[in-house]
Amino acid sequence: MRDEQRGTKMTRSVSLRMRLFLTVLTVLCVSVGIALLVSDIPLDDEVELFAATLIVGVFLAYGISSVAIAPLRRLTASAVRAARGDHSLVIESRSDDEFGQLARALNELADALQHQMREAGASRDEVRNSVRRLGEALRSTHDLRKMLSVVLETALVAVRGKAGAVYLLTARRSELYVKAARKLDPAVTGARIPLGSGVAGWVAQHHRSVLLPAGQADAPVPVDPEPIESTALAVPLESQSQLIGVLVLYGRETGEPFRENDLEIIDSLARQAGVGIENVLLHQEAQRLSITDGLTGVWNHRYFQMSLSREFERAIRFQRPLSLIMVDIDHFKETNDRWGHQRGDAILIELSRRIVTHIRASIDVCARYGGEEFVLVLPETGVEGARSVAEKIRSEIAALPFGSAGEQPINVTISAGYATYPDHGLTPQVLLHAADQAMYEGKARGRNTVVGAEELLAAEGLAPGRASP
Repeated sequence: MRDEQRGTKMTRSVSLRMRLFLTVLTVLCVSVGIALLVSDIPLDDEVELFAATLIVGVFLAYGISSVAIAPLRRLTASAVRAARGDHSLVIESRSDDEFGQLARALNELADALQHQMREAGASRDEVRNSVRRLGEALRSTHDLRKMLSVVLETALVAVRGKAGAVYLLTARRSELYVKAARKLDPAVTGARIPLGSGVAGWVAQHHRSVLLPAGQADAPVPVDPEPIESTALAVPLESQSQLIGVLVLYGRETGEPFRENDLEIIDSLARQAGVGIENVLLHQEAQRLSITDGLTGVWNHRYFQMSLSREFERAIRFQRPLSLIMVDIDHFKETNDRWGHQRGDAILIELSRRIVTHIRASIDVCARYGGEEFVLVLPETGVEGARSVAEKIRSEIAALPFGSAGEQPINVTISAGYATYPDHGLTPQVLLHAADQAMYEGKARGRNTVVGAEELLAAEGLAPGRASP
């Protein structure tokens, strides 16, 4: 065994050129020797002829080996350069023999390596940029949609995903809705997915990642409107073991299935994103609390001032009407004194809920102005619209007593006053004062009534827009 290993090592240490040289020389000498043995030439002449033949054979073998090895040397040098990173070389193909074929094959290999290197470089740069954007988003942004979009984009780039979505839990925590999506049908973005349904719902219910296709019997399958792909992966977005949402990737650009290492990458990404999302949610909650009335849940005085300023500027810019309604509970002090502050607080909460049902969500503003007073900001609403809204609120409050089951009902009424830009005021302060004065006029008339600022202007003999603070 050792002799065989030693022979193999010696063979490897001898260059191909030397082996070719020795082979040619051996073949030539053996051929000449056999020819001399079978010939009738005298021995002395045979020796001289063999010696001459040996000398000629040495030069001939050297020449043949040099000519044969030269193209192989060029190919070897080119292959070494390619192995060291130079993929731009082009090997000249001078023949159609095996060396020429090998040269062309090496050229094709170099082209393929260059293409793969370019793709890998572009993919690496894309991943690097996505990770950088994700880090910046996690550190600085308080825009939840923007953050989730960056998280989703990073996940898609990292594993070459085809499409994906970030689902968040609804307030009741019974359904998921799309907060960010990429390359998905619009039907998905507007849909609600119940917990336990489809890929996203399954992950949300079990708080477990899933990789599809999977072998287990209880593996989820996409449900309408989720896209049906041959492969998918989904991970929960959590913070402190509290489920926030689900990140799902549907399909892969390469057509290959997702693998366990892809799931590990997205799991790691989801853990980092969960912390950032929680920070955004906490910031949003702090912001909401700073502009929300703690008792009734409607906007507070600070938010009202911000909204009034914003909407007034918009009304002036586009020359559109803007109305304010001031609402005050009649005899609220007496109600508190008789029924207690706990019942009084319950009335304020219920009153604000009833008011909100009569205004446009995401357009109008209902804020607690102070104590038992509420104020409504109604963009794009003229005098008649403001009167209609105020009267509907007043009539419902008066018609339906306040109180929960088992409590004695309490009859409550309100006085409301409204004012409209530009008819009753050309500045926010004048408009607010006009609505407030109209509300107090309603109280003076016996309460449980609605008064418009135009009635006060008519009584004072003033033209529209000339109300005085």
